[in-house]
Amino acid sequence: MRLQSYLPETPSLLGKMEDLNAKLGFLNLSKAEGDAGQAPTFGIDYIVNTYIKNQVSFRKQLIQDLQTIAFQVEELRGPIAHITGEVFRRGMRFEPNKVNADPKQLDRLKKFLKDCNVFDQSFEEVLRQFHWDLNIIDDAFLYLHKEYYHDKDNTLRSRILEIRRLNPALVEFDLDGEGMPKAAHFLCPIHRNETMEADGTCATDDCGLDLFPVMYKYHNRGEQHYLLDSEIIHVSKFNPSETYGWSPILTIFEKALTLIGMDRNIYRYFFERKMPASMLMVSTDDPESLKRERENIAVQTRQDPNFVPMVAVSSKTNRGRVDLVRLFHTLQEMDYLPVKQEIRERIAALWGVSPAWQGTPDAFGGLSTQTQQLMVMSRVVESDQRLFHEKIFPLILEGFGITDWDLILPHPEEKAEATRINFASQRVNIAKQLNEMGFDVALKQQGAMLDEVDFIITGVPVPMSQIQGETQILALTAQEEQLKQQALMMAQQQAMQMPQEESGEQEVEKAEGKYKDRNLGWKTPSAEDKMPLDERDIDEYAEARQNKGENRMFGLEKATTSSWMDGIYAKGFTNPLVKEISPDGTKLWFIEGTKHYVAFLTPSGVDRVEPATFTTPKPPARKRMEPTNQSTSDVIRLDTEDDE
Repeated sequence: MRLQSYLPETPSLLGKMEDLNAKLGFLNLSKAEGDAGQAPTFGIDYIVNTYIKNQVSFRKQLIQDLQTIAFQVEELRGPIAHITGEVFRRGMRFEPNKVNADPKQLDRLKKFLKDCNVFDQSFEEVLRQFHWDLNIIDDAFLYLHKEYYHDKDNTLRSRILEIRRLNPALVEFDLDGEGMPKAAHFLCPIHRNETMEADGTCATDDCGLDLFPVMYKYHNRGEQHYLLDSEIIHVSKFNPSETYGWSPILTIFEKALTLIGMDRNIYRYFFERKMPASMLMVSTDDPESLKRERENIAVQTRQDPNFVPMVAVSSKTNRGRVDLVRLFHTLQEMDYLPVKQEIRERIAALWGVSPAWQGTPDAFGGLSTQTQQLMVMSRVVESDQRLFHEKIFPLILEGFGITDWDLILPHPEEKAEATRINFASQRVNIAKQLNEMGFDVALKQQGAMLDEVDFIITGVPVPMSQIQGETQILALTAQEEQLKQQALMMAQQQAMQMPQEESGEQEVEKAEGKYKDRNLGWKTPSAEDKMPLDERDIDEYAEARQNKGENRMFGLEKATTSSWMDGIYAKGFTNPLVKEISPDGTKLWFIEGTKHYVAFLTPSGVDRVEPATFTTPKPPARKRMEPTNQSTSDVIRLDTEDDE
């Protein structure tokens, strides 16, 4: 016999005692480390929560009526269709959000763009349905059907199998009695058939996975399915709240019904003809003769359409007359068109659609008016695209594990080619300026189109003094090279002007240098004295000539001495900052760290480096007058000598 057979309540009591001990231990730990407190949290207001629960049974019928009205009334369907068409007019595209983005991350999502569910809908078609619900009901639900996998290391993984749009009439928030979400039911993603009303771990097949709180309930064919907040994307556009939105059609509900009544009245008048347009009332003492005359006129009219009838009315009592009573007013009398136009503009303004997008001739009144209307419509489309960029696409990319790319809805307004080139030129100029300031500029994406060229800026700016110092160094280096070339040319000229003594010996030495294998000292060598091995290699000659031409093109000459900066580096200065060079080119002032130095320059390099000394310029000589007891008539001597 087991103890559970005698005391069946023992296991539950033991479990409660363990929970109590754990809570007491946490409280003791909290007291040991310090006091802790938490402000209260509140759910939906009692009135709102009660209203929501009471309206759940009518919500399905209400949403169906709103959808029917939106699809039947042209003044409602037209603006919504224009907005949806402009939002998705240029499709979707991927843009990298980092350098060297991995294109393999997009392989699986690109397949979903063409077929994302069992109904073979494309991703754009699902998003269009989603956008229609957003503008009609102000509640749009996107369902991410996921498959979950529980690893051996107790890690829960998931992947998206399909993407569906859910009918807002069948989706309900799972709230408890206090109006709090994620507190009424809990479930295990692996074993979804069993739902718990308290948080804990899954006990099915010793799963041990933590339960997840339920956020939504979906009613399908009499069954109720519980869904997590990571499986549903809910968006409200006009009136976002804690739970449901508020349909804009409810705001103009009477106007929509008025349009329906006006259309039905016109239909009955022009098509069904159930109501006569007017009635002819004749006051006479002899109605029988009038009836016979009316039949005679009808026969004559059928025989001759141009027959002009004549009707005589009795006037024995001076009361005979004929009155035409109109039973239906004309459209001009009822102001039908102005009233309908006013209602149409008020409805379209609620969605931000200007009259120019509805084909109204009066809307095309001038360039400024059309530009303003296009700008208003562009802002509406941009606002709707922002909802996708901030609330929908990031969650979908996260579900597919994409981190290097962003999903973008391009703006519908296409820019002219000149405008796009102008924008690209401005970006290039800004990047050039930043590069001149010392920043590191790199192209964001290789192989980008001209109008899509963008740059990534990194690094820190370089001080202007350092840039100027480097510029001066380059100038000094160029000046130094020029001086070296001048010195070399002068040396060559001096060597040419020296008297050539012992020319024969020089010729012999030159000949020995070229024809060293034979003794030709007794004569001047000529082409006849050359042997095949004495000829210069033609390939070496061509290569040397090419190198010399390249050096001449880039202004490079063979240096015989080191540069001044190399001389300063050779003296042990690692980071010199050039400040100034003397006009005669013999002294160079530079800074190493916080100390100032002067380098003495020579045509062959740097002679020496000494610390710089700064002296205060001597003031001009002062003229002073020596005191004297002589009279004013005597000559006064001015001392012009320098002060000691």
